[in-house]
Amino acid sequence: MGNKRIVMALFVLALIGIGLSTYSLLHNQGFASGVFCTIGEKLNCDVVNKGPYSVMLGVPVALIGVIGYLFLVAAAGLKLKNPTDKSLTKFLTLSSIGGFLFALYLSGIEAFILETWCLVCLTSQVTIFAIMILSLLLLHKENRL
Repeated sequence: MGNKRIVMALFVLALIGIGLSTYSLLHNQGFASGVFCTIGEKLNCDVVNKGPYSVMLGVPVALIGVIGYLFLVAAAGLKLKNPTDKSLTKFLTLSSIGGFLFALYLSGIEAFILETWCLVCLTSQVTIFAIMILSLLLLHKENRL
């Protein structure tokens, strides 16, 4: 996979992440229903997205996701315009690792504290994992040159 294709994939995945996080934020704030995402006791977006762990220091976790994905979209967009800028690759890599670690933390809350899962959140967690893997691949490819 060429570098430009990797960056384009990063850009598209980050856009998907913005969509997922925006939906979660709208759900958290009561502007969207979580009905399609509430399948039972163990798959319940309301429990996850409207519970006590859906806010950190007064900021909705979903808003943190929107902002994080916006930074990733911006960095990937800049990387498409400046393919030789290795600092953008480092930013993408470090940001995606940070996002993935935050997603792991949130997954831990879902698994061990709430004991229920949110399908939108899980999809976002897979998205940030894919972004991290592609960013690491891009960093590796650039460092080989």
